[in-house]
Amino acid sequence: MKLKVGLIHYANVYPIFYFLEKEGLITEDIHLVKGVPSQLNWALRNALIDISPSSSVEYLLNKELYDFVDGISISSKEYVGSVLFFSEYEIEKVDGKKILLTDHSTTSHFLLRVILEKFKGITPIYDISSVPYTGESFLLIGDDALKYKKFNNSKKVYDLANLWYQQTGLPFVFALWIVRKEIKKPDGELYQSYIRFKDRLLYAKENYRRYLKEMVKDCYLKDFMTDEEILYYWTENMDYEFTEKHKESLKLFEKYLRLLHT
Repeated sequence: MKLKVGLIHYANVYPIFYFLEKEGLITEDIHLVKGVPSQLNWALRNALIDISPSSSVEYLLNKELYDFVDGISISSKEYVGSVLFFSEYEIEKVDGKKILLTDHSTTSHFLLRVILEKFKGITPIYDISSVPYTGESFLLIGDDALKYKKFNNSKKVYDLANLWYQQTGLPFVFALWIVRKEIKKPDGELYQSYIRFKDRLLYAKENYRRYLKEMVKDCYLKDFMTDEEILYYWTENMDYEFTEKHKESLKLFEKYLRLLHT
């Protein structure tokens, strides 16, 4: 039996998977399952995959199902660059107006709600859309956000990670490497495969920078970003650590999630 690992084709996790592939660490006992974050969340919840870089909200709302790989995350520093709110209005003026949300994400939906409802005290109308960029105000994530930001000349742009950082002084944890609890049982069939993969993940986190120049040369992002922009995104926006500060941020986000549901 193979360990089923979620694979997201987004720039934010590209360096980790690139390193694993380059170093020959995706071995025959691993089966990669591709999907956008919302698809992989669903697959993880329904035991169709075993481990995945999945939304922090997925973990926080389903702790009875999951654990996570400690020491690694997909987080932002002061800015993330790829979770962006676009609007024809100043952010304070979207109260009561419709906001279209990408159907690819969960964590970013809740983060936007926390920022608007709890930080700024405003309540817009939300709607999920497969084409959110058709709205007056909308949320994009990942490569869609990077691309739209590059070619957008009219709308105001708000980086959600920066709005969180301004309010809390903390990095934002967008995703964890979530693992189903049964996979971590020492007597389980996939336990040894999981332990090997976990160790490789942490090794990749510590060493991926050695391939950064090579990654840029091969990266699909060059279709709409310069080499310098790609490197800046990976080194200055993205953060793969999971320190006490990250854990503090995750706990605070969980507190706000509860407030949204009360």
